[in-house]
Amino acid sequence: MPYSELGIGVANLAGFLALFFIIVTAVMMFIKARLFSRYHSHQGLIRNTHIVIAALGGAFLLIHADYFISAPIFNFWIFLGYLSTAVALVVWFTGFSFLERLRYSLLYHGSLSLFAISLMVIHSLELGFNISIGVTEAILAIIAILTFSRAILHVNKILRSRKSVEAEA
Repeated sequence: MPYSELGIGVANLAGFLALFFIIVTAVMMFIKARLFSRYHSHQGLIRNTHIVIAALGGAFLLIHADYFISAPIFNFWIFLGYLSTAVALVVWFTGFSFLERLRYSLLYHGSLSLFAISLMVIHSLELGFNISIGVTEAILAIIAILTFSRAILHVNKILRSRKSVEAEA
């Protein structure tokens, strides 16, 4: 299938919009506790906003992936694009798991979101798009710091709950 310049441009624009919306939802997840405590009466609105923005990110990711689905995997960087799409699907399922109140699904949802964003940024950088290496390194460093800080907070939460269970026994 020949790829037209217009089609590639639209597909790449959809990929960048997907990355933007996915980053916005990740930021919302990171500050969720602060948003919920500050706007307690609007928790449903915040949750629905997150779902709508995530759906927009998923829709643009599907447009991007749909255009390139028959493209051969010429190099590792194209493979990262396919892998990040697969991780985004898992993120989608863990988001629904959280809505169904499955334990620890939010940790997996947030961690996999950050992993997918990392893969998408590396994918776009290495294929030669207009993201400078400095900006990419800063994004990846922020993602790594956020991931480790959230993991430490989650481990502390688990340890505190175990201590309270042991104290009750």
